[in-house]
Amino acid sequence: MRFPGSKSEMSEDLASAVRRFEMGLYDLAAGEFTKILTQNPRDGVARHYLLLTQRRLFARPAPAPALVWQFNPDEAWERDWLRSLLGGIVAREVVDNTWSHVSDPMIVVDNRLVEAKVPYYRQAFERGARIILVHLSDEAFRNDTGAYQYCEAVIRNYRSEILAESSRIFFFPLGCKAGFITAGRVPKPAAARRHLWSFAGDVKKFTRAEMLEAMSSLGEGFRHLTEGFNTTDCLPIGDYRALLDETVIVPCPGGWSNLETFRVYEALEAGCIPIVERRPGFDYFTDLLGPHPMPTIVRWREAADLVRQLQAEDRLEVTRQACAAWWQSYKPSLTQSLADFVRRALDPSAV
Repeated sequence: MRFPGSKSEMSEDLASAVRRFEMGLYDLAAGEFTKILTQNPRDGVARHYLLLTQRRLFARPAPAPALVWQFNPDEAWERDWLRSLLGGIVAREVVDNTWSHVSDPMIVVDNRLVEAKVPYYRQAFERGARIILVHLSDEAFRNDTGAYQYCEAVIRNYRSEILAESSRIFFFPLGCKAGFITAGRVPKPAAARRHLWSFAGDVKKFTRAEMLEAMSSLGEGFRHLTEGFNTTDCLPIGDYRALLDETVIVPCPGGWSNLETFRVYEALEAGCIPIVERRPGFDYFTDLLGPHPMPTIVRWREAADLVRQLQAEDRLEVTRQACAAWWQSYKPSLTQSLADFVRRALDPSAV
């Protein structure tokens, strides 16, 4: 969570006041920030911290927040997933897309964060709005995070060890693309599915050619190769869901910049067995999700051996059921954890 300035660049008085704020000594900190501003009314860092301190001193109950979209949700892959997670805690939805709407409190959904967007968050903060930012699509961690300092908390995709050091950032998985989840579908057992494995997507990214070679050694698979992500040759979402309904195992290689893809959660939702990647010393999905039953590999040749072992030991259906049961219990747990996080962020006095 980035705040303006760093202690090494601050005056001794300002750094002392910031330390008191971080220690929770809000009365003392407020007095010191006020003194600094009396001497230098243009000190933006002191003004920022004084506002933060006053919010801690005079915390007020928070009504249900508005969900404010800063892009068209009809064009967002994440819209169904976000609404399922946040629908129980928001009062209404606002499609702004002009970075002008301000209400208190509000959960702002944004992506492609750049420096030019920061004034909107600063002005809303200075007008007293309590903001939870939902930051989407920053797969490569290249977005500008200057807006974070004006938010009570941030909810975002793509876990980072550095960002995870902040207790004010909540990571949540990508979930399924809009339109993938349909009510009333009962997953078929492994023996009733047509394909042992399937993959629909492009194979240009890093480990995907290796994955395809390894999985092809198993036979009995289905592939639909495309030119890229969301290109015209991609399967329509309904056809892709139908494919996974008939698939036992879904290999889930990483994307360009991150191991996480929608494919992982779509496989879980369809009752398949996702095979996910990890790196030596870096188990991304365990760090993000906690303990889970998804088979995890470093090199894709391991996946082919793993599948043969599951077949030989007649454990395909047991593994499939374990993944499906875990996912169905994880979703309500995530929803509750997210609701608790939002409640604490908006109303610290309620903790």
